[in-house]
Amino acid sequence: SALYILGRPQTPPLMPTRIGDLDDEVLLEMIAKPLAESDIASAVAFKRCSRRFKNLATKPVADAVKSTNENWRAAAASIGSDLCPGAAKIRGELGRNEVLKTLDLSGKKIDDEGAAAIAGALRGNAVLTHLDLGNNGIRHQGAAAIAEALRGNGVLTNLDLGWNEIGDEGVEALAFALRVNGVLTILNLCDNDLGDEGEGVIRDAVSGRVG
Repeated sequence: SALYILGRPQTPPLMPTRIGDLDDEVLLEMIAKPLAESDIASAVAFKRCSRRFKNLATKPVADAVKSTNENWRAAAASIGSDLCPGAAKIRGELGRNEVLKTLDLSGKKIDDEGAAAIAGALRGNAVLTHLDLGNNGIRHQGAAAIAEALRGNGVLTNLDLGWNEIGDEGVEALAFALRVNGVLTILNLCDNDLGDEGEGVIRDAVSGRVG
């Protein structure tokens, strides 16, 4: 019989269907494709669970990985030629990893222009969780570009910007980003050019955060 709420007939809720009972097209639309688009790292693990899941998830995962890695290759191209330590590091990591989750670019002469290129890749990133940009001569322009990327990034949890040349202006941009970014838990700004104002702004931005 129908259920009634405020005089309106309601269809009884359907019993949950077991995943094994779903046909491949439904399973692909419900799980494999959205997962690949939202969290590539989880989708890769999902792809490895069983032959059926692998068959379903292979293409959407490959498409998502390709799109993300193209962003990183574009960032490498913007940083410089293969002779540039930062560009070479990105290309090397992409060659060794199906999914790039950690990237150490410390001491790779990135500077502000390179930081802006990295920021562009971060905007479309759904995988990278740890990024080290320490000791790269990054100033307020590079910090501002990274800050803008952080405003729309929901994955990166650990960012090292230590041993750069970021002053109060760059720190203010980062602090503003942290007010809307609830994912980043570790931000290293040691040995930069912070004054009392910059230290106060960043302290206020992280006040009450866990991490």
